[in-house]
Amino acid sequence: MPETSIRPFDASRAEIKTRVENAPGLLLCTDFDGTLAPIETDPAAATIRPENRELLGMLREMGDVRVAVVSGRALSDVRERVGIEGIAYAGNHGLELRRRGETKLHPIARKQKETIGRICTALEDALDGISGTAIEDKSVTATVHYRNTPEAQVPSVRETVDAVVSRLGGGRIHRTGGKKIFELRPSVRWNKGMVVSLLAADHEGWLPVYMGDDTTDESAFRAVSNGLPIYVGTAKSNARYRIPQQSDVADCLSDLVEWHT
Repeated sequence: MPETSIRPFDASRAEIKTRVENAPGLLLCTDFDGTLAPIETDPAAATIRPENRELLGMLREMGDVRVAVVSGRALSDVRERVGIEGIAYAGNHGLELRRRGETKLHPIARKQKETIGRICTALEDALDGISGTAIEDKSVTATVHYRNTPEAQVPSVRETVDAVVSRLGGGRIHRTGGKKIFELRPSVRWNKGMVVSLLAADHEGWLPVYMGDDTTDESAFRAVSNGLPIYVGTAKSNARYRIPQQSDVADCLSDLVEWHT
């Protein structure tokens, strides 16, 4: 789907309302940071907006709705921050998945946990001289945050990360990007879109919805291209609909509650 096809959610409310009302069931998948919670300078400070938690809880209680939070955070971290039982959670971009009361970890990712740990330890030393960086070891993946790093030093951060990954990763770890972050992941063909497709297969015929705000969410938008891919923000995206600000997410969730009741 070309980027130019993206439309404002508000301007498409009548169309979306009809689809939601007529759907036999609703699968709502959503990112966490920048979607359910505002982006914070300190990632540890990110907190789900209370109204979003309440609305997700209302959707969970509907018999023909399933809710999943799909995040780049570690599974235990995102579960604690959302704090809603009875929904599905995917952590580390889907490498960790909890659904139906069972937690599974991708087998290749499991094998690379020690490598990720060694890379994080090396990066702590290698980036010590560059201000504003933070390394987050998420067990099977890692994130290098540079939101507080001077722009002129970002290329040095990238070069350092690439050098450490090349030296210690053994060709089994690769770097991707995001909003002021570098993600380090096992070289396995798995992403948010694949885990969303897996969840959608459990509810064939239902209307799939995905809400996200970052480049890592693009695969999930493609996975629900026949449903409601909703981008949160003003940057380019291949989603079909756009919500301009994170603070508008609650209005969108409220609409889904109203239309599918």
